[in-house]
This record gives sequence, structure tokens and C-alpha cells, in this order.
Amino acid sequence: MNQAIAYDRKSEVCPLCASADQAKGSFGLLRCQSCGLTIDPAVWRPQANEAFEHDWFGDEYDPEQSSWVRLFERWIDRRTVKRLASLNVPGKRLLEIGVGSGSFLRRARAVGFEVMGCDLSKSICARIECRFGIPMHCGYLAELPLQPLFDVVVMNHVLEHVSDPVSLLRDVRNRLVPGAILHVAVPNVACFEARLPGWASYEPYHLIYFTPETLRRTVVAAGFLIERELTHESFSGWFLAGLRTALPTRHSIVAAGARLAARKARAESPMEHAYRAAMVTFGTLTWPLRKVQAGLGKGDEAICIARIPGF
Repeated sequence: MNQAIAYDRKSEVCPLCASADQAKGSFGLLRCQSCGLTIDPAVWRPQANEAFEHDWFGDEYDPEQSSWVRLFERWIDRRTVKRLASLNVPGKRLLEIGVGSGSFLRRARAVGFEVMGCDLSKSICARIECRFGIPMHCGYLAELPLQPLFDVVVMNHVLEHVSDPVSLLRDVRNRLVPGAILHVAVPNVACFEARLPGWASYEPYHLIYFTPETLRRTVVAAGFLIERELTHESFSGWFLAGLRTALPTRHSIVAAGARLAARKARAESPMEHAYRAAMVTFGTLTWPLRKVQAGLGKGDEAICIARIPGF
């Protein structure tokens, strides 16, 4: 969160509804009084996403830090693929925007999709092309040729990083065949643990905080038809929120390097294994409560599956 960035209510408008009526909310964030979208004032800083991409996810960033992270990614990837398998997808061409370690692209390719990735990070794109032979577009989606079109686009935890989510989704729409599927997942600021300052998704590089309602409105504004909406409560949500609230850390660009170095140092260490094991144990024991929370629409991840009209 960026609490020291100045803003002018007269000139800065909501990225979703263009209202200039912003009220101060919790933890230094703002809330649009018209549509309810929660935003960080940094959203109005020119090229904020690019700056945060460089500072927090530059050449030294390694999305695969330990065997635990790889295990968690496999669980998440299987869940996303399972959702796609339940849909009537018109074809097999799949694009993922914001690819991380590339684990989802590999999983999608393994189940028969013809995959491609799009990411702003040159190091991530080079790593995935060299390690896995998956074609990458390094740069903005708007720079990607309009042909060939895709049958599926997956954007998991990407939309909260951009300052104009509706425009990005319109660029996505222009690259999809009729009837194509869009899968979007974002942190859900309406989840119960978001009331704690240590909620794991309060990050300085998150510009927009969605609820299921504002996510739906964003997707519809870009010209999609809603196919399915749900929330998911991760096994680590309450564990991390409680731990980070009890042991707060400074969020700053200087801290980014220190956090990266600390993660690399403890990867595969006894402390890392104990920490992850405690997290999994806590998540397992709270499984019934997590299911109820997700069913109430209060899970820490909001998911929207939409379709291009005309199928």
C-alpha cells in the first residue's frame, strides 16, 4: 500500500466508472462512492504498473523459490484447468497474460492446449522460452498481433496490477474468437481477512482492489457475458493475514530487495519447511470454515469466467 502519494480529487477519477467522488478508506486506500471500487492513489501515477514491475519483479525475481511454491502452483493450476474443462471452449488456442513461473502454461499444454504467454518481464519471458519452449510475447498485450485469435485467455492475479482494467480487457476481447472464454482471478477485498492490515494481498504493487461485484462490472464493461462467478478461500489466507498482522513488515521499494534476498536465503531451509508445514496444517484444519466462507462470496480470491458473445 502506498499511503504517502498525493492525489487531487478534482482531477483523478475512478478507473471503472470515471467518478471523481473518492472517499478515504482503510489502510491508506480510497473507495469510489459511485461504484465501490477500492483503489490505491498510485493508480493515477503515470506508468505505475511498469515502475512496480521493474522494482518488484525485475531480473532478479525468481517465481520458483522452493519445492513448496511449486507444489502450491500445481494445486492452483489443476483447479484452473478443471474449471476450463467444465466449459464448452470453442478451440485449443490459449493465451495466459502474466505468466509467473510458467507452471500454468505447462499444465495447459499437457492437457492439450496450444499455449502462448504474454508478460512485461523480459527475464520471465526468456526463462520460459528457454526452459520450456513456450512462445512468449514480451510487452503490452496491445502490441500483440490481432491474428491468430485465441479461444481462451487466462489472467490470474493480473488485473489488480493495471491502472485501466477495462481497456486491458477490451484488448483481450479483440484477440478472442466468438464464444471464447476469459478466466480472471483477483484478490477479493470483500473477504473477511481483508479487515486485517496484514491481509496478504495488501501489496504496494496492487493498484486496484476488486470485490466480486466490481470485478463483474469491469468484465461486463469490456463487452463480455458472465458465465460463472465464485470465490475461493485459500488454505493460507488466514494464516498469512494473522502472521503479517502480528509481525508487520515495511512495504517499500527498498524492502523489495531485502524480501527477495530473504526468500532466496530461506528456500528449502528447515525454517521454510516448518513455516510451510504449519501453513498447510492450519489450512487443512480450517477446511470446513473455508468452504463456508467461499460459499458466502467472502473467499480471498474472486473468480470470474466470461464469454465473448456469438457462440
